[in-house]
Amino acid sequence: MDRFKLINDLYGHATGDAMLQQAANRLLQSVRSRDHIARLADSFVVVFLDCPDFAVMGLSERLRESINDTPFELDGKRLDMTVSVGVVSFDPKMGAVDTMAAAGRACAEAKARGRNCVVRLDDRDTRLRSHLEELKVVADLQRKITTDRYFLDFQPIVALQSPHGSLSYEVLLRMRDENGGVIPPGRFIGAAERNGLMSDIDRWVLRSTLEWMDAHPQHRNRLSFATINISGASLNDARFVDDAFSMIADHPLAMPKLCFEITESVALNDIGSTRRFIDRVRMYGSKLALDDFGAGYTSFNYLKEIPADFIKIDGSFVRDINSDPANYAITRTIVDLTHELGMQSIAEWAETPDTVASLIELKVDYGQGFGLARPMDKRIVTNAQSCGELVKDEQVLRLLTATESMSLALHGDTPFRLQ
Repeated sequence: MDRFKLINDLYGHATGDAMLQQAANRLLQSVRSRDHIARLADSFVVVFLDCPDFAVMGLSERLRESINDTPFELDGKRLDMTVSVGVVSFDPKMGAVDTMAAAGRACAEAKARGRNCVVRLDDRDTRLRSHLEELKVVADLQRKITTDRYFLDFQPIVALQSPHGSLSYEVLLRMRDENGGVIPPGRFIGAAERNGLMSDIDRWVLRSTLEWMDAHPQHRNRLSFATINISGASLNDARFVDDAFSMIADHPLAMPKLCFEITESVALNDIGSTRRFIDRVRMYGSKLALDDFGAGYTSFNYLKEIPADFIKIDGSFVRDINSDPANYAITRTIVDLTHELGMQSIAEWAETPDTVASLIELKVDYGQGFGLARPMDKRIVTNAQSCGELVKDEQVLRLLTATESMSLALHGDTPFRLQ
């Protein structure tokens, strides 16, 4: 029922209930005698039994028209109503629960197309396949059996002026499917966000990172910093925050090496919660990075409200820095502002040698991206002495080596190292 909440808000729940009852009667009159109808809140589920494929859309349109074509008479008022109809074929391989979820996905697609329409999805539709795959991922997450399939990769964050004098990286969560293949992060992280499961994931990542650092003290001691993402759901979850600081208290030597990444949307959603969390982790010596800087409309206010150690420049500016003069100018402005405020800059999506060259020219402090180093097994990074030895592209290495040599000539024989 499209925008049904508005009926309840404007005319009261009694009117809304009366409309639902009338709608149910109209639907009953529109289906065949062997079909079934059930009500779920302000939605209806219709099961067409033994229905030829060619008749499905005609029957579905009849349902839509039964609601749309005639206004509802309620307490002397004539109210119009439309419906969004989502249709899927029942597949015994999917089971009833997945079929219902797929129908819900089809209904959502009908709403996205402007409402008052019928949308049918089948197993050839990429949106439906993607939705069903997400349901499987969510089921795994909810069963809490996936921690055995979680693992961490580290992606180097390279100091552009002294790559051989610094070791830093971002901690990245990965997940394997039942067959050992790696599930794309966007798929399972997105599923977790949409289904309220991010706090469990953030809890696992924080614990695993702290334990890994303390299990490798030589690596921890030479590490400059490691960034770790905290979701908005976790920052605003009192239980997660309590659990996090319980873990943190058990790893005081690792904490000064951690840098928590928080995005603009997360930070500004609840400034008070964000500031309280930041103030507490800073008591342990941890750092803060503001992620995706420049992507939102309120970035400068965000910078004023939550002073950080690092600004991660949004990759959409960095990626096209050499083909779009505006992106070059914006990146330069962010870098200059960062330095004026006593912070350091990290450029994301440093994908090509030309991009890295421009970042060096703009005096960006750190670069992160496939052009420098891809995410890699945490053991490789743990055994490295610096990010410089993890860069494999010969052209990029020559750029970094020339810059480092110039920096050494200007500042002395010892490479700069952030502590």
